[in-house]
Amino acid sequence: MTDLDHTSPSAAPPSVATEPAPRHTGPRPTTMRAAVHERYGNPEEVVVVKTVPVPEVGPDDVLVRVAAASVNALDWHYVTGLPMFARPTLGLRRPKRQVPGADVAGVVEAVGSAVTRFQPGDRVFGEVSGGAFAEYVVAPADWLVPVPEGVGIETAATIGVAAETALQGLRDWGRLEPGQRVLVNGASGGVGSFAVQLAKALGASHVTAVCSTGNVEAARRAGADRVVDYTRKDVRALGETFDLFFDNAGSLTLRDSRRLVSPGGGYVMVTSPKSKWLHPMPRMLSVPVYFAFGSQRAPAFKVASRNRADLELVVDLVARGLVTPVMDRRWALADAPEALRVQGEFHARGKSVVIP
Repeated sequence: MTDLDHTSPSAAPPSVATEPAPRHTGPRPTTMRAAVHERYGNPEEVVVVKTVPVPEVGPDDVLVRVAAASVNALDWHYVTGLPMFARPTLGLRRPKRQVPGADVAGVVEAVGSAVTRFQPGDRVFGEVSGGAFAEYVVAPADWLVPVPEGVGIETAATIGVAAETALQGLRDWGRLEPGQRVLVNGASGGVGSFAVQLAKALGASHVTAVCSTGNVEAARRAGADRVVDYTRKDVRALGETFDLFFDNAGSLTLRDSRRLVSPGGGYVMVTSPKSKWLHPMPRMLSVPVYFAFGSQRAPAFKVASRNRADLELVVDLVARGLVTPVMDRRWALADAPEALRVQGEFHARGKSVVIP
């Protein structure tokens, strides 16, 4: 027996491989303030700002010190648990996401041992799986995008769910081609304001925006060639049809919606009026059936997917001045419950952000 074959009782045990610690700029934070809801209900009743542990950073993750998080209808749905038919996705008895916030922008605080795309101090933004209404949020590095020079970090926070919905709805589901005429119904709010601008950026020859009186000027500034104030004029009275009807309101019947679509054109629904239990499910199911016969097309209801390439595309358009996110309001983290309540009224003028 050699010395290599023998281990004395006092010898150190064989080493065990451990995960390298995340790289960070200084003392790693252990607690943070976050807006938390442990049950469903009205935001002002169930969302509480309190101190919670900072999320753990896995080997492929990035810990972001949040500078701004935008407010989306998606967050309101997760907090209220409505409509009820969505509970299997949101969480049957209690919310799966207990800290709202799907869009975030901030500064990298720490990176996991396997991360090479970012380092502490980098400005980043992206769509996360909730958790952005907090001082820190963790996300896989592959979900995040650098904030370019010349783009404000609050502006970057608005580029997420709303921009992806508008872009994918126009380009992928609606198959928008250069030179086409587009109708955007519900041209205010996050998705609508992005849809008007992205339609022009994708080459639409003419964009008609439909919105209320208070949003007419904002729609014009967004680049709409014509704005219809639905409180004063019915878009159906124009007597025109469009190559693509991007419906961000669902305020017209499907019969009337189809009459606004040119032969060979498309109809894309991204939202519609809601109720506690079923709506908008009946309309979601009816759209592809109603448009199944004839030359017009309408895809089944879709939800935008997280797509890093799409975020890179939109932020590049922003950096070049071709798209300008419309900023509505800035909320402090302590006012997150009120920000969510206001979002639930569905009358936003562009995007709002929560600032920790």
